[in-house]
Amino acid sequence: MRRIDIFRFDIHATRTRAKGPARARCSFHANPHMAPLWVAKDKKFFDQHGLDVQLILVSGGSLVAQMLASGEIQMTANAPASLVNLIAGGEKLSFFLGLSNTSPFTVVTQPTLRKAEELRGKRLGTARFGGSSHISALIALEHLGLDLKRDKIILIQTGVDPERMAALEAKAIDGAMLQRVATKVMTSKGFYPLLNMNQAKIPYQNTGLAMRRDFAAANPTAVDGVCRAVIEAYGFIFNKENKQAVKESIARNLRLPKVDAAEDFYQEALEELDRKPYPSLEGTRIVIKYVAEQNPKAASIKVDDLVDTSWLKKLDGEGFFEKMYGGKF
Repeated sequence: MRRIDIFRFDIHATRTRAKGPARARCSFHANPHMAPLWVAKDKKFFDQHGLDVQLILVSGGSLVAQMLASGEIQMTANAPASLVNLIAGGEKLSFFLGLSNTSPFTVVTQPTLRKAEELRGKRLGTARFGGSSHISALIALEHLGLDLKRDKIILIQTGVDPERMAALEAKAIDGAMLQRVATKVMTSKGFYPLLNMNQAKIPYQNTGLAMRRDFAAANPTAVDGVCRAVIEAYGFIFNKENKQAVKESIARNLRLPKVDAAEDFYQEALEELDRKPYPSLEGTRIVIKYVAEQNPKAASIKVDDLVDTSWLKKLDGEGFFEKMYGGKF
């Protein structure tokens, strides 16, 4: 609650100031594919487009939903599953840039479980139900030819990666959905990577930038500037000469003890980021499908109700991507 109170005070304060740069408030969560936002902020790309973008770390989809609904934030870097639920509840949102267009999760199992059918009757750890790891688990099971009910597989809310790793080691679960760094650690200990969803190229919209539609309609220049600044950050990240600076940004935002500890997270960002980060239409359809199984109101939502590619298409038509990447793709 303290976070919201402080944030409301900040809104009140900004309203009393003289007019200046266009302001936008965007929530994010601690994950390597947030790197374009961090770099855009650190390297002042937002400022160069006349923007005052406030990046606010918010844990928990329910809190993000409250802040979006109340207008306390105008944008969020979030999983589309939570946004689908918001739209089903009547919110007008658009998903306009795909930060991570593939699932970053690997199904990591106990050393003795090396075939899909061996997961029958077993326990699989995820984070919160309705989040990316949960939806990814459902998609992974279908890809492996398994069915949650038929094969009596139990999904358990085990917490974030470190907690899932601990549960695996304690044999409290038989498998877990883990991201790149956690997967690397656990496989080095003998646990088995049954399915790497990124390498398998399974369609899935993991995370992206979304905004309130009323904000976009009232502030098109600001939204255009956000898109340009973020793509400039992509160009900066993909330039290998900037590796150290990118790692410094990742280390600072993930609160790592030293810059060298950011190496795996840097590599994860390079794997997940697309040079043209259009949201995945097929990946979004899949998200809607699985959300609708938990929330029937979501069944009527169409991809066009959520995804808006017009902002990136404008940049594409100008050759902006080629400019940022030196013509190389």
